[in-house]
Amino acid sequence: MTVLPTDAGVSFVVTVYNKRPHLPAVVAGLAAQRGNFPREFIFIDDGSTDGSGEELERLTSGLHDIQILVQANLGPSIATNRGIAAARHPLIKLVDGDDVLLPDAADWLRGALLRDHTAVLAFGSGEPHASPAEALVRLQAEPPAPAVPAVERYDALPLLLRRCDLMPSQCMIWRDVAQRVGGCDERVFVQDYSLFLRLAACGPFLHIAAPVVLGPQGPREHLDDGGPQVLHDLNLALFHFLSEHSLPHRVAGAAVRRGLKRAWRWARRREGAPFFDWTLWLLARGYLAGPQQMLRLLRQSCTAFSTSRAVRVV
Repeated sequence: MTVLPTDAGVSFVVTVYNKRPHLPAVVAGLAAQRGNFPREFIFIDDGSTDGSGEELERLTSGLHDIQILVQANLGPSIATNRGIAAARHPLIKLVDGDDVLLPDAADWLRGALLRDHTAVLAFGSGEPHASPAEALVRLQAEPPAPAVPAVERYDALPLLLRRCDLMPSQCMIWRDVAQRVGGCDERVFVQDYSLFLRLAACGPFLHIAAPVVLGPQGPREHLDDGGPQVLHDLNLALFHFLSEHSLPHRVAGAAVRRGLKRAWRWARRREGAPFFDWTLWLLARGYLAGPQQMLRLLRQSCTAFSTSRAVRVV
C-alpha cells in the first residue's frame, strides 16, 4: 500500500435507490462513526424517483467531504463502481441505502485490514431492525466497545462458491484491489456476488466477531430478497466468474451444479413447473458435462428465473 497505516482514510460509498424513509437513520449512522481517520462520504443516487436525492442534500449539510453523484437508474453494480472510481481514500466502506452502520463499524474493519495487508476484505455481522426509528434508538444507545473483537482470517472462495450470505454493508475493502479486479461485474445487475467472487480470488477475507450494521428485518426492500432478480444474478455472476477464472474441474463442476439445482428448485417451487422440467435435464447433464458445456448449461439456466417475472439485465 502506498499510504502509511496511520493515514489510511475511509471512503464511505453509499448506493441509494428510492430509500427516502431510511435515509435519516443511514446518515446518522455515518455521522456517528468513531475513530481517528480521514473520511469522505460518497452517495450515488441511482435514479431515485421518491425524492431521495433532495433528502440526501438536506441530511448531509452538516457533514464534510461529501459527494452526491446522480445517475439514471442503471443498477447497483454500475452505481457501486462509480463510487469506487470516485473514492479518494485507500479503504472503502460499502453501504446499502437502507442499512445503518453501528458506531465502531468502520474503525474495527479498518483496523483489521491494516493489521493484515494481505487480506482483501473485512466484514462483521449484521443485525435486524424493525424500523428506521428503532435503528436510531439503537444507534444513540450504543456504548463504546470495551475491546477490539476477535478476527478470523480465511479463504472465502470455497464458501462463496457454495453460497453467499454477505451483504455489502457488512464489508470494507481496499480501493486499489477493487479497481484491479474490475469492481462489480457490470454485466450483472445486482452488485455484491460478482464483487465478492472477484475479491476472494485475490486474497483472504477477515471476519470480525461483532455486529457492524443494522438492516431491515422481514421481507427486505433490497434486491437480495431471494426473488428472481437475485437468483438470476447469482447464476449469471457465477457464469462470468467461472468463464474468466481457471478453477479445478471438480470445484467448478460442484458450483455449476448448485446453480443448476437453484434454477430447477425455482422452477418447481415458484413457477409450478413439473418435476421433469427442462431445468431438471440441465441439472442431469451437469453431472456429465465437460468444462465448456457446463458453463453453457449454467448460462442457459438463467432464463428459468424470468419465466413469469421481469428480471433486469444490463
